[in-house]
Amino acid sequence: MAATFHHGPEVVEHKDGVTVVRDVKSAVTYLNGTAPIHLIHTTPEERAKYINKRVIIRSLAEAAAAFGPHASGYTIPAALDAIFDQGDGGTIIVNNVFDPDVHKEGVTPDVSKVTTAEINGTISAGGAASGFKGAYECYNKFGYFPKLILAPGYSPTATVRAEMDVVAGRLNAIAIADLPLGLTKQQAVEARGTTGSANTSSARVILTYPHVLIEDVANSGTRLDPLSSRLAGVIIATDLEQGYHHSASNREIKGVVDLEVPINFYPSDYQNDTNFLNEAGIVTAMRSFATGFRTFGNRSAAFPSSAHVENFIHARRILDMTHEAIIFFLMNYVDRLGTRQNVEAAEEGVNAYLRAKTGDGVFYGADFRFDTQKNTPEQIADGRFFYKLRCHPTSVMERITVDSYVDTKFITDALSLAA
Repeated sequence: MAATFHHGPEVVEHKDGVTVVRDVKSAVTYLNGTAPIHLIHTTPEERAKYINKRVIIRSLAEAAAAFGPHASGYTIPAALDAIFDQGDGGTIIVNNVFDPDVHKEGVTPDVSKVTTAEINGTISAGGAASGFKGAYECYNKFGYFPKLILAPGYSPTATVRAEMDVVAGRLNAIAIADLPLGLTKQQAVEARGTTGSANTSSARVILTYPHVLIEDVANSGTRLDPLSSRLAGVIIATDLEQGYHHSASNREIKGVVDLEVPINFYPSDYQNDTNFLNEAGIVTAMRSFATGFRTFGNRSAAFPSSAHVENFIHARRILDMTHEAIIFFLMNYVDRLGTRQNVEAAEEGVNAYLRAKTGDGVFYGADFRFDTQKNTPEQIADGRFFYKLRCHPTSVMERITVDSYVDTKFITDALSLAA
């Protein structure tokens, strides 16, 4: 830097060395669906603020004020209620595709007129995003991406589930999709087959079954509701209370009266319905004596096709959060000079983060190194620098095996018998 003349003392403040890797927000959900906005917003101008606009909801009061009460056929109020039943709810980015001035029968608003294509959404020639396409603009709009993708009521449709998978892949997120209503347990497993609606091996898709029976506020009775929104609520609550590296399996689900079909469970029984579903890559719900209804299943739809650790839902999320945190940190070094000082500063910044995460139990171990084998003078001259991240997420105790032996030695010891 060129020096200018100065006569007297001065302080030159340097920012180098103070940047740190920060965790990205994990408890952020993109909820896409339909809401009865005409019941609370009386003019088209007021309603336009809640049609294919991304609206942040952080409480049930905000939810009711923005998207209205429970009403038959509408998915957003019910999903918000399901999420907040489980705890704080985190940050929920809500996108409503229902327009009562477009989706109607005569002059009567009709939510059944909403199509799956509208749920999936488009980006117009003018750049306006609708449906799931709105998730892509969340970082530029809010400073973070959603990490859970939801469309309860629509996710059982194969085209919607496939679009959710695409969105999740681009945003390093997880999509939670329900299997269709009305399936038997055998049919749920068959849905994973070659002709089924859930024939996917994506580590970014969680498949849930069955639906759950809940209170029907709109009709003063009970009704079946997607398990996906309640699982999302449990994941969010687990993130906020313990951290994103913890599994959301075997945790109580609140607000559930019963299940669509009975799911039997006994801890040591290999023939459990829970085993039958989990081994097909389906997350389910169960209850045992005095347990309440609980989530049950650690594996995404990548299981059983993939043996990689990423088929564990918590492991895939650990890798996602870590990769994104490192990417945002390394943006501080993009276009800086490729000096040894900058190369080593980037390396140490990430390693300090990884040491902290290992101490928190996120990893068994992890390290981040400038790759002296892969980097060549030609690559460096072309402005390309390679680093290597090595890590392993901490596993969950999914299967605990006890080898039991009957040993006559204890008779000898107890009765002081001759050896």
